Amino acid sequence: MDKDFVNIYNLIQELSWYFGAHGINGECCGDLSLVEYMALKKINDSENITVQEIGHALNFTKSGASKIIDRLENKGYVTREISSLDGRVCCVNTTAKGAETALEIVHRYSAYVSEMLRTQNTAMVKNIKTVLEILVDSVHRQENLLHGKLPQGGGGMSIFSIDN
Repeated sequence: MDKDFVNIYNLIQELSWYFGAHGINGECCGDLSLVEYMALKKINDSENITVQEIGHALNFTKSGASKIIDRLENKGYVTREISSLDGRVCCVNTTAKGAETALEIVHRYSAYVSEMLRTQNTAMVKNIKTVLEILVDSVHRQENLLHGKLPQGGGGMSIFSIDN
């Protein structure tokens, strides 16, 4: 195997450690696990998202997604509501607490990234962003191929942006 791919994998794994459940100073997202945060982020980015859509975005079954949503609901971050368009469908939305928490986590990690890269020039920061976008897009394409889905471009997870 090409040594570059081994090095890339090792670098991704190391980044995952610092941006995953371990997070900044040993904590990711307050009282949320990483998977709970990823679900909250997806729900916060959407309006009236279904449990099945959340499961699809996180590569979980509907049952697995439902268990995550149960935990978020018990913590007061989301609510389930019957769809006004189809009474058979359950939609999930963030509460004010959930929306505020999701935004606070994004701000904290964005500040962390900003501080990490503060010595880099603008061109280098743009290059890092471009390389990461290519990597994320490649992961989503590969996941779609592994699950027999046609490539659609982009991924299931959204990316928060903060306008200054």
